[in-house]
Amino acid sequence: MKKFLIGIVAVFALIIVALVVAVSMVNLNKYKPQIEKAVKDNSGYEMKINGDISTSFSPIGISISKVEIRNPEIMSNQKFFDMDKLSVAVELKPLLKKEIKVKYIVLNNLNLDIKKLKNGRFNFDLLKKKTKTQKSKKVEKSEKAELPMVSVKEVRIKNANISFQDLKTKSSAKVEKINVSVNNIKFDPSKKMLQAISFDADTKIAQILYNKYKIQDITVALNMKDAIATLDNMKMSAYGSSATAKGKLNLNKKIPLLDIKADIPKLNLEKFSKEFLNKDILSGFVKVHKNFRLSLGDANTIKRTLRGNLLIDGQGIGIKGFDLDKVLSAYNSSKKMDIKSLGSSLVSGPLSALMSGKGLSGMVGGKNSGTTLLKRIHIKVDIAKGIANLTDIAMATGKNRVAIKGRLDIVRERFLGVQLGVLDAKNCAKISQTIEGTFSKPKIKVDASTIKSTIKAASSLLSSFGVKVPKMPTEKKGKCKVFYNGVVKQPK
Repeated sequence: MKKFLIGIVAVFALIIVALVVAVSMVNLNKYKPQIEKAVKDNSGYEMKINGDISTSFSPIGISISKVEIRNPEIMSNQKFFDMDKLSVAVELKPLLKKEIKVKYIVLNNLNLDIKKLKNGRFNFDLLKKKTKTQKSKKVEKSEKAELPMVSVKEVRIKNANISFQDLKTKSSAKVEKINVSVNNIKFDPSKKMLQAISFDADTKIAQILYNKYKIQDITVALNMKDAIATLDNMKMSAYGSSATAKGKLNLNKKIPLLDIKADIPKLNLEKFSKEFLNKDILSGFVKVHKNFRLSLGDANTIKRTLRGNLLIDGQGIGIKGFDLDKVLSAYNSSKKMDIKSLGSSLVSGPLSALMSGKGLSGMVGGKNSGTTLLKRIHIKVDIAKGIANLTDIAMATGKNRVAIKGRLDIVRERFLGVQLGVLDAKNCAKISQTIEGTFSKPKIKVDASTIKSTIKAASSLLSSFGVKVPKMPTEKKGKCKVFYNGVVKQPK
């Protein structure tokens, strides 16, 4: 009996080997037109196999090389997907039990080029939707119930690249040299598509570019379950500085929702200045903490849904080409009583350099020169529904302290009641101004306190020339409205 069973197993083994050899001897390349037609009939996309289709014996598998996909209805002359090689290996024995067990799937040099057109559609969108009869729906349901359990031991993605371009907003993003090893992959046909897939993955990405933002050398452990991707132990480099992060991506939403926390213990401002601002204007290091929630999409969607907080804190920060103490000294001594220039200098100075990168263009190489050394800078911003509340923003030099409060409309890029004040030891504003208008064209509104300061300085100047000036009524000592009550202290 034992010999009989061994003989039966040997016969089956010989049959399997014979089948594999027979398949490997068949030239599958002659079936490329049929495969391409089947893809077009079932998906609507035009697929072109420019390379060879080959089989392997150990392990048992198939490989397809030089594959590209186009959308015949939108930008048909441009491919949105191409890949050097796809290799798949399966186990034969589970197929007899209506189970699909894949040993591995390997995708080499995959490139995905996504474009959002001016009309809001993507280059992979299919305009024509097939109508289905009630009968076909019933067939679908019965087929769905009979779908086999699928498990994949490993998926490897080697050297993939993803690019995104919004032709309307002219924003762009790139993810370069993606290498992913995915394990413990399972597909449960009883669940909806994204919820049916679960896996663990280790990912390495050489670089992510989004407009001017650049992150490099990213490594992350990812877990996918019930359409929620959890990102743990994320490490990266930003402008030559090490950073850590963790996050969660919820794909159950119509628009994917991302929660992300990131810390940069020591951001190199010199490299940030040169690479992001394209100017050599900053020096020193700051600590950065970000905690954001946003919906993934175009730039407007991100701005509109953004909520969370940003914290930047540092000491010994240098700003080249801008001397804050010199500006304030000139103002206080009445040598240069240009109120609008004072406000513009402060707005387009250190705050703009650290937060937007759009300021200082008129400062570097301009009339004001020198360097500002900030003994302390603290920026705390809370964001909700596209509005940034300037919760605690202040900076202190060796002689002066400046604070900013108000709100920013991130979506419309406008100042909302933003006030700037030069502080005294009682946290009151010796000089205060209101900034209005857009980020690109800020307008300075002169406040009453500034007018009083100007008149007082002018009176002092005229008196020195022997001109009699009526005395202004003085405010009672100890009576002032507190402008700032944050963590940055008055310099001694």
